[in-house]
Amino acid sequence: WNEGAKHLAKSAGTTPEERDSFQQQLDAGYVDAFRKLHPSAKGQYTYWSQRAGNREPNKGLRLDYFICSPSLFDDSNKVVLRDCYIVPDQVGSDHCPIVAEMEIKK
Repeated sequence: WNEGAKHLAKSAGTTPEERDSFQQQLDAGYVDAFRKLHPSAKGQYTYWSQRAGNREPNKGLRLDYFICSPSLFDDSNKVVLRDCYIVPDQVGSDHCPIVAEMEIKK
């Protein structure tokens, strides 16, 4: 969430209704994988306005997520989420990829 951009409350993906709906998922026990694994990360965005040329100064939003069950972080399970990260150097769109690396145990 880019706190300095006051116009965002009216933009698709960041309206109060959408933010409340997202919070309801977290309140229900689901986990934002990137935030859990990188709690102090700042300036990590997945979307930049191409029209405004916001990618290079990194004025963006994190609009793309892996929301998952907390059980994916339990080492005793057969599938464990090991990392979740953003690939900002991948260009060609106003969004960039996000990656979830999972270990599948035999």
